[in-house]
Amino acid sequence: MNRYAVIDSAQRSHFHERLERLGARYRSLFEGTAEAGLLDIAPLLVAWTDRDVHAQLDAEIRQMGAQRPGVTLLWSALALDDLAKRLRAFHLVKVPEKGGREMLLRWYDTRILPALLDLLLPAQRAALLEGVQRLQYFDRYGDLQEWPLAGMLAGMDDAGLPALPPLRLDEDQYTCLLDACEPDVAIAQLRRVIPDEIKRVPYRSLYPFVVDLMQDTIAHGVNQVDDHVQYLLLALYTSGACRGHPAVQARFAQPAGSCEVPFADWASALPEDVWTTGVPLWDHTASPLQAEPAPSWT
Repeated sequence: MNRYAVIDSAQRSHFHERLERLGARYRSLFEGTAEAGLLDIAPLLVAWTDRDVHAQLDAEIRQMGAQRPGVTLLWSALALDDLAKRLRAFHLVKVPEKGGREMLLRWYDTRILPALLDLLLPAQRAALLEGVQRLQYFDRYGDLQEWPLAGMLAGMDDAGLPALPPLRLDEDQYTCLLDACEPDVAIAQLRRVIPDEIKRVPYRSLYPFVVDLMQDTIAHGVNQVDDHVQYLLLALYTSGACRGHPAVQARFAQPAGSCEVPFADWASALPEDVWTTGVPLWDHTASPLQAEPAPSWT
């Protein structure tokens, strides 16, 4: 059984140069695509062969997985070039937007990977992971997770595997994928708006807080990231206590379509006392979260 890692080098630019210095064997999963020239940020399929190289890769990739959501581990009987060829087939996904356009599918971002595997039909999932006998990934918190491949083909109909590539998502699947990405998009925006404050909130606290508070704006029909972020700023500065303010409760009690004042205008005109309903979330949490050692995967 061959052991591989898929590295999202957008999380560690120029990682291919480090692999070359180590003498490691790898293939870019952008090869043969319109993004082929972007090797500095390409997803890389890395193989272990040399014992000494293995030890160094093990430590570096384990550390990278603990700090960035971009390390997937695969075991396969396929040779490096054969597995790379199969994985490149999922570089693009066809989505129902604009009559069925194609977009780049960053499945190797391990914030996206589990959500994608969850929403795929069994046959689609089997096609994506064909030739893979075992799959692990470091999740958004840096914890090592294993995807249960047993029973992956259960539920397939007699038609067998769908015609791939490209992978095609239906309306529900595409919506689920976009919904799964929304909190991360909002957090990225928050990091730009209040970078110093966000650094003081451990990510294990920040992400579930954002997911929870965004349910308020999503349920209210808000669909613009800036509007989500405007509400999240208020929530962060009050640790969510703003939910109990009469002005906030009154707004969210109304159907979105019945509100005459646009959400952004309403949020900017809130009374000053809404900001004093609670203390900032960073005052409830410890200093910036330090990366914890990832568990061994040897």
